[in-house]
Amino acid sequence: MQIHPNIKSEYGRLRSVMVGIARKMGPKPAIENCYDARSRESVELGTYPEMEDCMVQLNSLVEKLESLGVEVLRPDVLDATNQVFTRDIGFVIDDQFILPNVIEDRASEVKAINALLDRIPSSNIIMMPSGCYAEGGDVIVHERYVFVGLSNEATFNKYKTARTNEAGLDYLQDEFPAYDFKGFELLKSDVDPRKGSLHLDCAFQPLGDALLLAPHLFKNAADVIWIESHFGTDNIFYCTDDEAYDLHTNVFSIGPKEVLISAAAGRLKNWLEERSYTVHTITYDEIVKMGGLLRCSTMPLEREE
Repeated sequence: MQIHPNIKSEYGRLRSVMVGIARKMGPKPAIENCYDARSRESVELGTYPEMEDCMVQLNSLVEKLESLGVEVLRPDVLDATNQVFTRDIGFVIDDQFILPNVIEDRASEVKAINALLDRIPSSNIIMMPSGCYAEGGDVIVHERYVFVGLSNEATFNKYKTARTNEAGLDYLQDEFPAYDFKGFELLKSDVDPRKGSLHLDCAFQPLGDALLLAPHLFKNAADVIWIESHFGTDNIFYCTDDEAYDLHTNVFSIGPKEVLISAAAGRLKNWLEERSYTVHTITYDEIVKMGGLLRCSTMPLEREE
């Protein structure tokens, strides 16, 4: 059966999603082979997660999604490849599935979604041209806006954790003229997960009528001021340094007032429930050690808007 991509927000009622897999993710990487700061830290501390533990946590997410009536797809299994974070290797804007250019360390993951691509009409697939980089964690569709976490040329060339460049933003803006694109530069660090944000969704996440924000991870104060003005400070959950480190912004919405969050995010759970959200908690304390959480390991394909 064909899949017709449709994503116009982070929180339309979810109908289909691809969830990452941990099977055959390979051994613990050497420090020099880590391409995000949190994985590097986990290797240094000896806490890098085991494959079996990651499989259990991903399967619990799949079971929850299926219990909520969501169609769940999985990528094909590749040998010795970390395929947990499907969000980044493809994403949807409006009715188009975008195949972006990603960093070389992750390029092999793309071939694992060929079966998915076969189910999407070719007229609904866009392949970004050479030199235009973007990862799905940096792209957030919100009503008439598309928010993009980006890095300037110098930062993009310096840091492995810089994944989306200005050329990528410019290309997407040209492809989707009906949307207003707003780029945000984030602090970057390849070695300290507290001093940078891997993707925009590690610092910023709109919900149905609220926003989760880690303002200290933004490079420019003017961007935080714009965000506060646009969303209203009364509607913003401000993450502490520790909450940002544990990626409490990285939730995954099932509908306008229904969301999946980390079981460790107690303060966020209370805040959301006070705003009449239905909150489902998922234990993800092993997955987070690799620098991603719930949004990172999900690639939404179809939402009802």
